[in-house]
Amino acid sequence: MAWELLPVNYTDATWSGLKKYIEVQNGDGTVSFQDVTVYSNKENSFFGAKEANRMNEALNTLMSMVENGTDLYTAFQNYFTTQKGLFEDTADATQEDFTAYVEGLEAQGDSIIQTIKTDYSKEIADFETQQEQLFNTWFEFVKNQLGEDVAGNLQNQIDSLDVKTDGFDPRKTVFSADGQTITETYGNKKIETNFVSADKIVQKLYEGELLTLTKTITFSSDGLTINEEVK
Repeated sequence: MAWELLPVNYTDATWSGLKKYIEVQNGDGTVSFQDVTVYSNKENSFFGAKEANRMNEALNTLMSMVENGTDLYTAFQNYFTTQKGLFEDTADATQEDFTAYVEGLEAQGDSIIQTIKTDYSKEIADFETQQEQLFNTWFEFVKNQLGEDVAGNLQNQIDSLDVKTDGFDPRKTVFSADGQTITETYGNKKIETNFVSADKIVQKLYEGELLTLTKTITFSSDGLTINEEVK
């Protein structure tokens, strides 16, 4: 069994002024005095039977070895050699555990980096595919719009843009029987305007049959403020 070092951190307990006691009345008619003095360094000031016995056992062992003709120098050398071997074994085991831990971290880091690279490559490939599809869709649309007469179709679209810019985009407008809904159609787009109440109008924009945008228009009670919300 390895030698457990004897403590060398004993301190003297100190206090300020006189010691203080409280008199306690016992049930058998006697009295006891309880020490209520506030001490400093009290924890390491106690030296009792346990400490004394350990010191005496160590001293007795040394004296027995001397009386029996034991070479204390050789004995201590053997002891320290054994302790050195135990320490080296523990250090080697700790080093091996640490090396294995570091190698595990390195492998984990390599795996994470590889995953990031794979995910990034996939995202780039997906993005490129998406952009290519969008370009092809746009190109087919432009090609169909232009047809063979490129210059003539371009001029027609420019003329159409001029009309739209002036606010006269040709459209078909239909009023509902109750006058609460106005439907405007132009091209493949449709705008439905619903007069929900005296202070609220809702407009919905469709492309084909797909609802793309909804605008809600509200009027303040005094009629001086108009708020528009699009989503």
